Amino acid sequence: MIDFRYHLVSIVSIFLALAVGIVLGAGPLQQQIGRTLTNQVSTLRKEKDDLRAQLTAVQAQSDAADDFATAVTPELVAAKLGGRSVAIVTLPGAQSTTVEELGNTLRASGATVSGVLQVETAWVEPTRRAFRDELSATVAPSVGADTPTDATLEDRMAALLARALVVNQLGEAGRSTSNSQQALKALKDAGMVTYSGDEPAPATLAVVVAGSPDPDADPQQRQSDLAAWTAIGARLDAAGSGTVVSGPPESATAGGVVAAVRGAGDVRDEVSTVDDVASPVGRIAVVYALREQMAGESGQYGAGAGASAVLPTASDAS
Repeated sequence: MIDFRYHLVSIVSIFLALAVGIVLGAGPLQQQIGRTLTNQVSTLRKEKDDLRAQLTAVQAQSDAADDFATAVTPELVAAKLGGRSVAIVTLPGAQSTTVEELGNTLRASGATVSGVLQVETAWVEPTRRAFRDELSATVAPSVGADTPTDATLEDRMAALLARALVVNQLGEAGRSTSNSQQALKALKDAGMVTYSGDEPAPATLAVVVAGSPDPDADPQQRQSDLAAWTAIGARLDAAGSGTVVSGPPESATAGGVVAAVRGAGDVRDEVSTVDDVASPVGRIAVVYALREQMAGESGQYGAGAGASAVLPTASDAS
């Protein structure tokens, strides 16, 4: 049985240990700890300053590279798409400044921008799925937007959009038909798409501009959205002379539209992608990729996962 003396010795030992700790902490041990912490703080501060200086230098180099690319863009893209027309299709989240700058680059290449059409979120809203099913089932056959009997809803809707925006014969470009007008009107009246000014006339080429993926999106809904956006790229390409799907660097990461196209083997083999369209070099790559599409080739460009090069070689785009 543990007696009172054992408890007393234990309590005294505890207080002695505390006293020794206090003495050491107030004396040489405190000084040593203080010096160690001071040295660590100084080291971390220096590392932070070095990293800031490196970041500033890298940013300055990046800005200089963008300035150079912007300056030489007219010369690099001149006449690459002369006589061609391009439809720009924006997906939810696409930045308006990027779309505007892309349009300027396309015009500098000699192309005519037939119009900028925005695909709205209604295109993928789960509550409007039955409505989209009825819309595609009734309008698509009447305007000649034919799809296989086993085509998905995403494919049928994308085919309807392609019927409104692109043609595969140069002589048909710029000439709206009753079918293309009906398809476009049906989509606009349904709130699926919007555009400013005159309705886009059919073009031979198309560029899809995506935004960054939403990190808070429901995973199941995100996959459904990506299937719809991928189908748009595939159908525009099949109905016209070529399509490029583009976006910011984030679009090449998991959940991004560019990543989805690059991950779909059958689409990747036909549709080109550019994952840095927000930069001058990326917009040059779009022009070169469209030129490559006209020759029946495709490629994946940029600096993100799945890209094979920054942009097509001059010979590929000649």
